[in-house]
Amino acid sequence: MRRVENAFQELIDGVSTASDKAAFRAVADRATQRLGFRSFAYLGLAEHGHTLISTYPKQWTTRYLSQRYDLIDPVLIRARRDRDPFRWSGPQMAKGRGDQVKRFFGEAAQFGIERGVTIPIQAGFDRFALLTFTADKHGLDLDEKAAKARDILQLMGMYFHAHVEAALKLPASLDPSSPLSQREAECLAWTSRGRTMDQIGKILDVKTRTVAFHLDSARAKLDAENVAHVVALALRRGLIP
Repeated sequence: MRRVENAFQELIDGVSTASDKAAFRAVADRATQRLGFRSFAYLGLAEHGHTLISTYPKQWTTRYLSQRYDLIDPVLIRARRDRDPFRWSGPQMAKGRGDQVKRFFGEAAQFGIERGVTIPIQAGFDRFALLTFTADKHGLDLDEKAAKARDILQLMGMYFHAHVEAALKLPASLDPSSPLSQREAECLAWTSRGRTMDQIGKILDVKTRTVAFHLDSARAKLDAENVAHVVALALRRGLIP
């Protein structure tokens, strides 16, 4: 456990001063080696693109992105659904699935990506990220690693993601000087993504009329003509992600 704690502390120290992808890659690579894993991959997905930082073979990451394997990757699909770190193996995840998924894991195995531990990171407003550590085919006990270090691994993922977003200027947080309240900004952000007031109410666990109130309040604050106008103004001024 001490080894994991040391890796965590070193990662925290490293991401605090990292300012570009190369630096973040070096920090995460050191943590990967400290933990006894083989390689790592951080993938952040947002409406307008992705951010990839990894030590996976370049040939594999290029193929993964160009072939849109994110649409069929069972590890990524599970990470979208789960909140806790989980271990996985290609053969296990491929069981009972179609030929396309089996081919996907077969290709990954050719690059040494056969099993690992994945940390889901829910980033809000349809944004999502995951941090995966892969292990050699034989050796590291992933069940024990995932069980004993689950909380620290989760913190590592969250710290890494937060610093990557801040350093690389990714659309992550709301402008603290914004005239909008948190709820007003949230309602506008979901509206900009095509959600209805009923849908936003379910997402935020509030009544539809409460959503309407926040949207109207935002409209008044920004002196907009209607909801479409206030969304456009908020986006233009960078008040919503």
